[in-house]
Amino acid sequence: MADPTGSYDGEALASFLADLGLVLGAEDLEAVTDRYDLPALLVGQEGSTVLASPEDVLDVSRQRPAASRVREAVAVLPELVAVEEAGWALLWIEVRWSYRDELAAEIAEERCRYLLRRGRGTFEVCVVAPLD
Repeated sequence: MADPTGSYDGEALASFLADLGLVLGAEDLEAVTDRYDLPALLVGQEGSTVLASPEDVLDVSRQRPAASRVREAVAVLPELVAVEEAGWALLWIEVRWSYRDELAAEIAEERCRYLLRRGRGTFEVCVVAPLD
């Protein structure tokens, strides 16, 4: 994997990830639609699922193993682990999500890889691949 530097806008990517954490945590359907290039694809160990609607995205996020602990979180902090450019418009990224309680203590974490497409002045999620 490449260093998290390159021809893409690193500040825009960091802002996108912080915003994505807020949107998913708030379960804001309209905002989810703006951050995902639907239909998107969830690729897991046991199979793949097409995410055709914002409701599908939120349903998947509610079903993950750490979901009950994540609901107690008051902040979701992304840590960009790696970035790999896959052409002029696509980025493969690995993100470690840290779920924090009201005392800023980490109560859960998870890692995901995303295929992002640059578009509309920002990024859009095309593929999600949980690593945990």
